[in-house]
Amino acid sequence: MKLFSTERTDVWLLTPDLADSFQLFLLENRSHFAPFEPLRDEDYFTLDNISQRLLSARNDYDARKCLQLVFTLKGEHTLIGSINFTNFIFGVFQACYLGFSLDRAYQGKGLMHEALSKSIDYVHKTYGFHRIMANHLPDNARSSKTLASLGFVKEGYAQSYLKINGVWQDHVLNSLVLPDVE
Repeated sequence: MKLFSTERTDVWLLTPDLADSFQLFLLENRSHFAPFEPLRDEDYFTLDNISQRLLSARNDYDARKCLQLVFTLKGEHTLIGSINFTNFIFGVFQACYLGFSLDRAYQGKGLMHEALSKSIDYVHKTYGFHRIMANHLPDNARSSKTLASLGFVKEGYAQSYLKINGVWQDHVLNSLVLPDVE
C-alpha cells in the first residue's frame, strides 16, 4: 500500500505482499548491510521467514507498535530503501526509534534524506510523536550526516550497546525532538 510520494520516490507500507521484492532487496545488499546489522543466518533470507516477519510486522502496525516502510524510485517497483519506526511508546513519552537502510547503488544521491524527511513528517502527524531516536555506529559517517541534516542531535554515546555483526559495539545516540501536533 503506497502511503505517499516525494519528488523522486514512492513510499510504501511494508506488507506481506512485498515479500518477494523485500527478499531481493535484502539479498542484493546482504554484504553491504552486514557490518551494520546483527549476524543473519541463512534462514533470515528465506522467503518463508521474510513472509512471517512481514506478517508479524503488519500485526504490530495494526496494533500501533511500529511502522515499517520501503521505498522505490517514483513509478518503479524495485525496492531501494527501508525505513523503520519501531518500539512505539505513547503516554508521557510519545517516542519511537528510527532505523533505515539504502541499496548501495543509490547512495550519495539524497534519496534517503528525501524519503526520511517525508516519512518523519508522516509519522509525526499520524502518531503525534514528540521524540524520534536513532542510533548509529561511531564510524558510520553516512548515517551521522543524514541524521544531522534532518535535525537529529547527538545526545550521547553508549558503550557496548548492540551486538552488530557478531560483536558488541558502541553507538552514538541521537534524537529529533518535534513540536506538539495540534
